[in-house]
Amino acid sequence: MSDSKEDIKFHHVGIVVNSDAIKELLNSFFGELKGPTWYNEIQGVDVTFLPLGGAFLELIYPHGNETIERYLEKHGEGIHHFCFEVKDLDEWAKKCEKMGFKVVSRDHRCFFIHPKSFGGILIEFVGYLGQDEMKEISIIEE
Repeated sequence: MSDSKEDIKFHHVGIVVNSDAIKELLNSFFGELKGPTWYNEIQGVDVTFLPLGGAFLELIYPHGNETIERYLEKHGEGIHHFCFEVKDLDEWAKKCEKMGFKVVSRDHRCFFIHPKSFGGILIEFVGYLGQDEMKEISIIEE
């Protein structure tokens, strides 16, 4: 695998929320940020991707995901994870495992590194899937 920095780029910051208060705060600070909201049935969350500075702020609303609901109960609203987009998801998962990081919640389009193996930070990796990268989620609000 190439160690080129061109094989990876910052994609988003995931922020767990249980209301639109954070979205309103971000809009008051940065100006009107607009992005569609999707229901991701596989993950049991609604997500809104707000574009900002060549990356995104991902607002994650629980929609049946007990892990996110417990996270909100324990920590409240706030930053949940950082996400990087990579050209070859399988190679990056193997690289992370080889380096001793615990890969969790892996499927064909993303995986996470457990925060206990990465300095307390939850890291997500997504693979570039081209034109239909949102094929598994349904828009619920524009």
